[in-house]
Amino acid sequence: MNNKNNLINITTAAEILGVSKDTLRNWDKSGKLKSIRTPGNHRRYIEKDIIKLSGDKENKNYLFKNKVVVYTYVCGDILHRGHLLYLKNAALLGDFLIVGVLTDEAVMEKKKKPVMCFEERIELVGCLKMVDMAVPQSTYSPSLNIKSLKPDILMESDSHDDDLIEEGRKCMEEINGRIVIAAYYPYQSSTDIKDKIKKEK
Repeated sequence: MNNKNNLINITTAAEILGVSKDTLRNWDKSGKLKSIRTPGNHRRYIEKDIIKLSGDKENKNYLFKNKVVVYTYVCGDILHRGHLLYLKNAALLGDFLIVGVLTDEAVMEKKKKPVMCFEERIELVGCLKMVDMAVPQSTYSPSLNIKSLKPDILMESDSHDDDLIEEGRKCMEEINGRIVIAAYYPYQSSTDIKDKIKKEK
């Protein structure tokens, strides 16, 4: 991506979002928008992220036009090869990969609080080359983001429980999309890495 052609200034970003320039800061810990992080010192914003966050249907159509949009989600706590393989597979399913990054609260619906804070996790995931957009996911279930973003494909992990997968399937049927169940990469996990670090202390 040529960042120079995809950056907009803070005034334009504020107009699209309908907020004051002073409100544009950073993601807060619950995943709500304070701003998009600014590359450089001129407070410029990535256009595609601002367009998505505006919630404007016409702007979203512009962003996703003629593209097969894939949605999947991760916690992203201590990124490892399993994450990379999973997201590479997701990217191969379409033209535009959106990755939901679970907020701390969302993760804690089923697991312990992540070691890395939400702001770090979403920034790291968003920097991966196969990821076109990283967005907050405020619940463990992706349903709210699916209904908002309306992707063509949801990629789910077979490590998730049947109820969660079935919920995703129903959401995709409602928007005439489809679900793909991907095999979970079993040989490495953030939890295993953290446990190993603890043992070696």
